[in-house]
Amino acid sequence: MMNRKTAIIGFAIVVVAAAAALAAQLSPGTDQGRHLSAYSQPSEAQARQPELPVRSAGDELLFNNPLQENAADPGVFRASDGLYYAYVTGMGFKTYASPDLVHWKSEGPSLPVAEVSSWAKQDFWAPYALEYKGKYYLFFSASAGKGTPKRLSVAVSDSPKGPFKHPEKTPVFRFGPDIDPAGVIDPYVFMDDDGKIYLYFTKALHNVGDHKESHIYAVELNEDLHSYKGKPVRLTQPEQDWENKGKTLINEGSWMLKHNGIYYLMYSANCACNKQYSVGFATSKSPTGPFVKWEHNPILQADYDGVSGTGHHSVVPSPDGSELWMVYHSRMNQQDNEKAGQGNPRQLNIDKMGFREDGSIYVNGPTLTKQAAPSGSTAWRNIAADAKLTVSSVSGKEGSEKLLTDGEIGLYAAFAQNEWAPSNEERSWVKLEWKEAHEVSTVLLHDSGDPKRAIHSGKLLLDDGTSIPIVFPKEPGAAAIAAIGGTKITSLTFVLDKERPDGTYGLSEMTVLGK
Repeated sequence: MMNRKTAIIGFAIVVVAAAAALAAQLSPGTDQGRHLSAYSQPSEAQARQPELPVRSAGDELLFNNPLQENAADPGVFRASDGLYYAYVTGMGFKTYASPDLVHWKSEGPSLPVAEVSSWAKQDFWAPYALEYKGKYYLFFSASAGKGTPKRLSVAVSDSPKGPFKHPEKTPVFRFGPDIDPAGVIDPYVFMDDDGKIYLYFTKALHNVGDHKESHIYAVELNEDLHSYKGKPVRLTQPEQDWENKGKTLINEGSWMLKHNGIYYLMYSANCACNKQYSVGFATSKSPTGPFVKWEHNPILQADYDGVSGTGHHSVVPSPDGSELWMVYHSRMNQQDNEKAGQGNPRQLNIDKMGFREDGSIYVNGPTLTKQAAPSGSTAWRNIAADAKLTVSSVSGKEGSEKLLTDGEIGLYAAFAQNEWAPSNEERSWVKLEWKEAHEVSTVLLHDSGDPKRAIHSGKLLLDDGTSIPIVFPKEPGAAAIAAIGGTKITSLTFVLDKERPDGTYGLSEMTVLGK
């Protein structure tokens, strides 16, 4: 279950005199920074970044979902021009571009419908693009008309904005009588570090006994990206309890990551029309399986009011390459939850994600409140992990205080073991100390994912003794935010207000935006 979650804001702006600041580079030893390989976009995309504004301290360093309306099934990649491109479901595949994952600009449709009019009339679904050998390839599905199966094809352009060309008069891909009659949707292309290329796709809903299911498949592509080797292999089908909701059982929207030699097949399950639509993952030692689904799935789900249909995602690096971010759609209406799954336009959201020490994936979402923007999107960065961290005590697992700067916020009670919990002392505290003074803009504090361990209030103490009151309201996934105003500090301490006799509290993450 989702927590009542920490949010918004006991904040104050203070001016404190201190020594000169020196900005340290983000630690290259972070787990996310070491494992951004095995994307389908070219490696030079991370090397070239557009110039980003040097923003003042404050809300400019934060973002708030949703970020873009009318953006269903976002297929997102980062091109060698440094921009992120999102392609979304709909006639002509409307395209958006962003320098930072937060601010998106419409570039219009990228595929002229006339290019495929000989075979595609409707159902332009779930596009995905990548850059390969100086060209851009747009994979997509479409159908010849109502009641006809969707076909998978690929178009090519010299620009990520299009126009994409499709000289073939028929769909590029055919997979045979075991797959084609059902239709094929949700393409994704994965380029492994051994040079092999794989196409992942979904066999659309088809009869299985007394119900319908959709399954995920993979096949190795040739270097032309227009043909494949061998036969497609089925990788997943709905089988876990959370995936079995009704008589229409769905596995779709696949995405592949490789981390420490393990292949992570991420996917969405259940109907995108309701709150059960969620994201899970499975692992294998081979890109074509067999895959084993994680026993604690799902990792992204709509567990609270005002959000529905969270899924069909992409995964991209932050602008500086140090973090992983999930881009996904949702159906949202915070005023009327009944409408949240019934016809609301799907909207684009982003939330940070990463790998835990045990190899499992976490996602800091879905969120509807202000969060720290992706690293590298502004001149400020999270310096919390650079500090010496000390705590008043630890309850439970020794060393769990390091979870305060591991990147994972508290959202789900099921994962509350991945946070710091103090013992039942009178004044529990956390202290961050840097070797040199840093200019700090904003501090974000996320409390426990378990409502039984939620923190209600506390104080943030700067190294000159300045005290800032902190209040944790109840919005899911939100942070208590303190605006420091660019003050130079060498340390800060958060002190919890003890309000429960049993002293059961949890603090999941501390983010310090500095330079």
